Amino acid sequence: MTRGKVRIKGADVLDKKLRRLPEVVEAAAKKATKDETHETAQDLRRLAPVLSGDLRKSIQEEIAKKGMVGRAAITADYAKFVIHGTSDTPANDFMTPVEASVRRRFPDRLRDAVRAKLKGL
Repeated sequence: MTRGKVRIKGADVLDKKLRRLPEVVEAAAKKATKDETHETAQDLRRLAPVLSGDLRKSIQEEIAKKGMVGRAAITADYAKFVIHGTSDTPANDFMTPVEASVRRRFPDRLRDAVRAKLKGL
């Protein structure tokens, strides 16, 4: 039995692409996180009740240093009373629908971002 050599055409190109894969996926995840955080903050602002506008203005976007964690935060001290209500005021939970939207759309956003970055390899 003779052993021959097998050469795979384009193996060097494939190897380079595979080595870049972690950085490409990380970049896509960071972009998806930033975009989702921004859209979440926008959704919160859109749904927040407006009396003086302070609650809406208090909604902030924060991205962690490494870019893999994002947060849309409501910083007004009285936000919990608006969301959960008080003995005098009914609850206006504008956060739950936004949270449900994030849970539905982020996996698709992440997948699409990774696919877009992979096409650029």
